[in-house]
Amino acid sequence: MAMCGYRTGVIWDTTRPNWLNSGERPIAWSAWYPTDNIENVERPLGHFFDLGGVIQNADLTPKKTFPVVLLSHGTGGTAESMGWLASSLASEGYVVIGANHHGNTGLEPYLAEGFLCWWERASDLSVLLTSMAGNGFFASHLDLNRISAVGFSIGGYTVMALSGAVTSLKEFTAWRTTNNITTGGPKEFPDAEKHIASLQRTSEVFRQSWARHGDDFTDDRITCAVVIAPPPPVRSFTEKSVHLIGIPTTILTGGADTDAPSEHCADWLLTQNNSFQHYDLGQDVGHYTFLGHPSDKTLLGNVDIFCDHENINRVLVHKHTAKVVLEALN
Repeated sequence: MAMCGYRTGVIWDTTRPNWLNSGERPIAWSAWYPTDNIENVERPLGHFFDLGGVIQNADLTPKKTFPVVLLSHGTGGTAESMGWLASSLASEGYVVIGANHHGNTGLEPYLAEGFLCWWERASDLSVLLTSMAGNGFFASHLDLNRISAVGFSIGGYTVMALSGAVTSLKEFTAWRTTNNITTGGPKEFPDAEKHIASLQRTSEVFRQSWARHGDDFTDDRITCAVVIAPPPPVRSFTEKSVHLIGIPTTILTGGADTDAPSEHCADWLLTQNNSFQHYDLGQDVGHYTFLGHPSDKTLLGNVDIFCDHENINRVLVHKHTAKVVLEALN
């Protein structure tokens, strides 16, 4: 089992403007990868999530190429929130590359556009893969025949969009109406929906994004997908597009997930495509059980994202989850 290197950076998507229309769209990234570099160890500091024993800016283990995992974080989060999984996969020989999605990441101020235009996240990962395969630290070291995508919560939506699922806001609205769902956004940005009308009037960037919500964002380079705690926005996918997804897809859920209840989200996906594999991690596993631990241990049990059922040991759930994910990737 290899040690785990860790580094961060940012690229710029020249094909899309940022939400403020003041320049190119930023795609900040974080990467975990195998390393033999145990001398001059540098540990990353100042992160909200505990990254464990990763080695900052370590050399890459000498080898020609490595299988790749693209990682998409949950609503308003960071790639580091899933660092526990990324480091576990890196120690098994994968290069894990996580995008921090502009306007919807804790690395920068939240923007309503980032919480409304979920589909832009898929392009972030595609652009990131192309850039990092051709330039920089990982260039020529990525096995482009072995590319998987893993996403948590809205990151699961992202992964499915990359796999071929196509969004229809008409479908989403119909599902919400039928189920009397009136919330206007996730807890991280609960009034996001109230911004739609004003953004339609004032933001050309938003109008253009809104108009392409139904585009096909399939990335044919991806050969395997893992969806962890898929959220309500998956109900915007057309049934036909989910049915036609042909790559191996594994869905993981927790029985105590009230933010992305399985009966509305994962169960529906499984009904649309009987080739999908499903793993229930247990009746007491909640939505945020899949997040890492905080660097500040005083937050444990005192902040909702770090509160679990009394029967749950988050470390053990993570180990089980990592095992399932690794088996799905292989």
